[in-house]
Amino acid sequence: MRLIIDANVVFSALLSKGKPLQVFEDNFLLNKFEFISPEYLFVEIEADMKRILEYSHYSPEEFSRVFSFLKKSIELMPNESYKDKTEEAGKIAPHKEDIPYVALSLKLDCEILSGDKPLKERMPKKVITPAEAVIRLTGK
Repeated sequence: MRLIIDANVVFSALLSKGKPLQVFEDNFLLNKFEFISPEYLFVEIEADMKRILEYSHYSPEEFSRVFSFLKKSIELMPNESYKDKTEEAGKIAPHKEDIPYVALSLKLDCEILSGDKPLKERMPKKVITPAEAVIRLTGK
């Protein structure tokens, strides 16, 4: 099952161990989800890297390992693959930054993994939280 990864989940996984990172670790073992994201995901993350490192609870070595693991876990989708859904997504997305994730979800008819409450409120049947994803993966 495909699952679109929102940037806030990656940010959270890079800040500390918790449900967002657990989703990736559990899926590595159980292989239930195929993680995808718009191609600019890591551009967005790398633009905030200094701030993320400042607040991260990982050592520099752990941070590097986690970041590398996350990058290997997510397939990036080119903008052209969902460009035709951008206008429709703009009417649904609560924030401008959410438009590519919503457009990709509309295009591929799949869910978004996100901790963004306004996005979940706008798309309750299409957005799952990291805690919900862990339950789907492990049953716990």
